[in-house]
Amino acid sequence: MEPTFDTVDLLDGNIFQVTWDVGRRCNYDCSYCPSHRHDNFSPHASLEDLKKNSDFVLKYIDLYMTYRDYKWASINFTGGEPTVNPNFIEFSKYIKERYSLEYAYKWRCIFTLTSNGAMSKKMADAVMENFNHITISYHAEADNTIKQQVRDRMLQISKNGPANDCNLSINVMFHAQYFDECKELCNFLDDNNVAYVPRVIGEEPDSRSNFAHQYTEDQLQWFKDYWENNTKKVQEA
Repeated sequence: MEPTFDTVDLLDGNIFQVTWDVGRRCNYDCSYCPSHRHDNFSPHASLEDLKKNSDFVLKYIDLYMTYRDYKWASINFTGGEPTVNPNFIEFSKYIKERYSLEYAYKWRCIFTLTSNGAMSKKMADAVMENFNHITISYHAEADNTIKQQVRDRMLQISKNGPANDCNLSINVMFHAQYFDECKELCNFLDDNNVAYVPRVIGEEPDSRSNFAHQYTEDQLQWFKDYWENNTKKVQEA
């Protein structure tokens, strides 16, 4: 009998996780996102290369699943911004189809996407058809037209995602200089019964103020009040 094992992740338990960086290209240029994470000039990965990599990744997971007890996997697509690649939807359909035809009877796979949400309605519809989960991070350093588009996509996916077996998570990245805007967005999401998580920018404060924002006492108090109220709601539920 072959030996079996399971890796353990502190966040997601025994799920075998693959993070797929689709490319550097992004339609945002956030000051707190380092240049090795995004740019506006890197070439898009070709559909041919994406398909070849899909075949490799699925075979790689399948090999691991041969020896694992817990036969669940998760593939998360990130970047850059994955949806700016003109091949992204055709590629996502391809990998999902290959998985369904060749591996679904052997192990379970969850397809997830991390995005800034600045996409068209048509793209959002395609995302809901091909992914089990999407995480949208709201970034305030953008044109107002783009930010309105992100709000529209949040409501669209929140409303229509469950019918497509696609769940939504929202991270509101609290920019210190756009703090009131971020608070207003949270109120907007509350009014529309859309769940979200407020996030500080930068885990640890350091000398690179653009990568780790310095918040005022009032701003820090807002975070404290939010989490205290959130905890109270959970306890009373």
